[in-house]
Amino acid sequence: MTAADETASIDFTPPPEITALLSKRDHKLRMLPAIATEALELAKNPDCTISQFAAVVERDVKLASDMLKIANSALYCPASPILNLHRAVVRLGFRECQYLIMTASIASLMNRLPLEQEWIREVHTRHSFNTALLAVHLNRMLHFGFQGEEFTAGLMHDFGRILIAIVAPDRFQEIDPMDFEESPETLERERALIGTDHCRLGAWYAKQQKLPSALSDVILNHHQPELAEEGKVLATLIATADHMANHLQRFEEAEGYDPQSNPFWPDLSEHADPCVEKHFFELAPALMEVAQRDAESLLQC
Repeated sequence: MTAADETASIDFTPPPEITALLSKRDHKLRMLPAIATEALELAKNPDCTISQFAAVVERDVKLASDMLKIANSALYCPASPILNLHRAVVRLGFRECQYLIMTASIASLMNRLPLEQEWIREVHTRHSFNTALLAVHLNRMLHFGFQGEEFTAGLMHDFGRILIAIVAPDRFQEIDPMDFEESPETLERERALIGTDHCRLGAWYAKQQKLPSALSDVILNHHQPELAEEGKVLATLIATADHMANHLQRFEEAEGYDPQSNPFWPDLSEHADPCVEKHFFELAPALMEVAQRDAESLLQC
């Protein structure tokens, strides 16, 4: 049996006490509001028109506003302002707008999570945005062709850490010191203390929220992307970006980062355009600086 087969056979359902605590707070942890879910389902219909899609989203004023803020941010850098959802769909396309809905919904959720310690939210949100934007810049540099899913996956990859903070606030720093010095022992420590880890917990919850399976696969395997069952390139991209973002979180700057220390780059480079992948070692620090600046801009939206 391969490592991937062994992983696939594991039941990732958290211990009953954790599922019970999350169930009590489900209304506060809902990733996608009802309108977002309706719009995503509508977009799957090949006969769906731009006007129909925009009309559904516009029924949720906050969702529509958040989507337009992101569409006009440094993430997309539009040549001219995108003033309404109809234009956003025309400019970005249905596929990217579907991920824009998820991104706006998840970013909004991060801001209202019921956490006892505010610093956890701030640290987690900053790391998530840094990872997401690094994934965007790497995607563009390496010509992978992802259309928004890389940003959403980067934003979501560590959501399980927030769930741990919610269900075990008194023990959180013991379980997760948030030092961003990650190793195989990181997940082992979490499993020993609470019977699950942030990867498994985050993936389980993403499935409960009916997010795309490729996203839950990334959440589950971002520490071991070689085990991803689908979207292995996306999982490896997020793992690579996460390693870079960990450096930014520890040192608050790109200086001193050694691209050759990134354990996920060799696998990612196998899927990259050979004309540009060789530039990774030269450009990695600059990409980190740009992503960090873009993250600061998005965090102020």
